[in-house]
Amino acid sequence: MKTIALESDKKTDFLNDRYIWILLIISLSVRIYLSFFTYVIKNDSIAFMQNARYFASGDFLSGLRHDYHPLYSFIMAVLYKVIPNMELSGTIVSVFFGTLTVIVFYLIGKNVFDQKVSFVSSIILAFHPYAVRFSADIISESTYFFFFISAFGLGFFAIINRKLFLFALTGICTAFAYLTRPEGIGILFIVAGWYLFKDIVKIKLIWKEKLVSILILIVSFLVFSMPYLVYIKKDTGHWDLTKKKEVTDLAGIRKVIDTLKNDRLVKEYSNKTKKSDRDIVKQTTAGKSDFKIHLNGILHVIKKYISTFHPFLFIFFIIGVINWTGISKKRFFGFYVASIILFYLIILYRLNLTYLTHGDNIYQYPSRRHLMPLVIPAIFCVGIGMHTTGTWMHEKFQSNSLIVVFKEFLRSAWTIQLIVLMVVVSVILPKTLKPQRVDKSGIKIVGQWIKENSHKSFPAILSASARNAYYAGGKHVQMESINGALAFGRANKADYIFISHSEYEAIEEELQQAVRNKKIILVYKYIDKNSLNGHNVFLYKVIY
Repeated sequence: MKTIALESDKKTDFLNDRYIWILLIISLSVRIYLSFFTYVIKNDSIAFMQNARYFASGDFLSGLRHDYHPLYSFIMAVLYKVIPNMELSGTIVSVFFGTLTVIVFYLIGKNVFDQKVSFVSSIILAFHPYAVRFSADIISESTYFFFFISAFGLGFFAIINRKLFLFALTGICTAFAYLTRPEGIGILFIVAGWYLFKDIVKIKLIWKEKLVSILILIVSFLVFSMPYLVYIKKDTGHWDLTKKKEVTDLAGIRKVIDTLKNDRLVKEYSNKTKKSDRDIVKQTTAGKSDFKIHLNGILHVIKKYISTFHPFLFIFFIIGVINWTGISKKRFFGFYVASIILFYLIILYRLNLTYLTHGDNIYQYPSRRHLMPLVIPAIFCVGIGMHTTGTWMHEKFQSNSLIVVFKEFLRSAWTIQLIVLMVVVSVILPKTLKPQRVDKSGIKIVGQWIKENSHKSFPAILSASARNAYYAGGKHVQMESINGALAFGRANKADYIFISHSEYEAIEEELQQAVRNKKIILVYKYIDKNSLNGHNVFLYKVIY
């Protein structure tokens, strides 16, 4: 009876928590707003929607065959049965999980710190520019955020409370995170590692408990993830975590091995050559030393992480890290968060090596979509930083005789902390609410023109982006290079050729000559009035 009463009290506390309802309204409103002002879908959205169509029609093998992990598309397909509009279904799923991520984040913080620190942190997450953008797009990010943060929080509580059901829930959420994106499996290793390490001095007394807990964690993960792992094995012929990259590539190991082999060969060759040749080799390889490659890679990942975090928020993050131990002495949670961020940053850095190319800008990886899951746990530090700043300002105001008029209003530290919160939100809000891909409007407008004016029900469109064919309701023919695009289009029976302004400038003479020779005809030109020709679009019809 006591257990039932306790569960009832917790449910009542949850429903009566006004901060949850405030966060729910704010998070949902901001994400719905931006979804209306996201003018063009992302390229990846097309693949997710196509996979969802396969699932909705019962063709599961085709849905699983794509490189993208299936859970997001599967959830879209389920909703599509109720709302027969795939684009709308994908947006609703993203908004839904993006909003739930904020609520789960708040509940984790409330149980680790206190209600106010958690609320401030959650408001920042609710308004974070990239958290909102990814929640308004038809991509898997917000779904991944939800399961990743859920596994992150459940894993922490499983470690400190040593409850078997929490390890089971952690494994399940980790499996769902993995089924959304392959890197979700990382939480499994972090939770298992920390649980083994914690209380290691008592290992002789509790080793059986640790073994059972970790087995439950792994088994609960495998129950939900094994069918997809088995499918990958059957489809590729070997065990792997994902079809997108092999495990060695995922961690950047293969590239490191290749780099080391190349360095060894260069050294062996230089030892066999004359002194003058050795000098040439030395000059050639000096700029590509291991130290420079690794240093540039580390700096690139850190810069990208800070810019994704938001430089202004990062200031409060630093303040929060410095003052971490002043908030309820939650040191272990700090180490837990730091280990997750460091673990994934190292993987992203190693994966960065797989994208090495020659030239000055040799690092093209990772993207903000990979870094945002690592920003979310760190936002707790932002909340602590703002809490500390508000407390410090409150002490200064109370001791300052010049603002005696406002002392009554500012007598509460919480009031000042809320003022600091409003200032911070006002700084990041313009970026959060900025309309997305307005510059790509030509893609949608030209595609819709084709749909309305083409005599074919399924026209073939040569372009650099599959979005053109999506909005036209036609077949996409991938333009690998603008050079030779006209001949390639005719060879592949393209009905239309979609040319951006930069592509037009690259082959302007060739296009004009083809028009004179009556091989193509300009049927539509989109003029972007908000830019200096940079986003103009040209649509040519191929004449056979």
